Amino acid sequence: MIGVMYNLLSCDSIYDDISEKPASGQMGNSYSYIDATDYTKWVYINLDNGEITTLDYKDTLDIPEDWTFALHRYDCKTNGGAVLETSYTSLDDLQAAIKGGAFTEPEESQMVSDSPGQIIIDMSHMLDLYIIYDDDCLNEEFTKWLDVNISYMPPIYTPSNKVYLLRLKDGTYVAVRFTGFSNPYYYDTKGYISFDYIYPVEFQ
Repeated sequence: MIGVMYNLLSCDSIYDDISEKPASGQMGNSYSYIDATDYTKWVYINLDNGEITTLDYKDTLDIPEDWTFALHRYDCKTNGGAVLETSYTSLDDLQAAIKGGAFTEPEESQMVSDSPGQIIIDMSHMLDLYIIYDDDCLNEEFTKWLDVNISYMPPIYTPSNKVYLLRLKDGTYVAVRFTGFSNPYYYDTKGYISFDYIYPVEFQ
């Protein structure tokens, strides 16, 4: 499917702290600069073993059996899970609220499952003022982590800074807070995603 946009995404950065160059990949309960720059790829992340698998968005045969969630640029999808955007902007604050009883396990009705949607698959025609979409499955709640306002040039990228609670299909929970969408050590290129997480999240 082809969608027309007269205001297009650019390569500006919303995260510019270059005080110390960290390694890419996983470190502790954080991932830094996961390469989700390719519009035709999903990046599957397995928090159990740290594996990252990048596949063409149409490749459903080679998807790993076990994965936690996947990234496509700023889009997200889950492996049979559901997501809640919390009001917390700190993983520590969420943990404290759980321990203190201020935040309890969400009701089923509060959690948002994946649903059919569209993703951008081709930006090569952006100078002709259109971009190409295709149908896919994604989690609209999880994807709220980054607002992309294309009413201006360059677009305004605004992170929610919220903590997202992901319930996996086995009933366990992951808390995720995204911390970046660009790589300041690679020309501030968009699509390099960083996040911190807690896994598992244990309710009282």
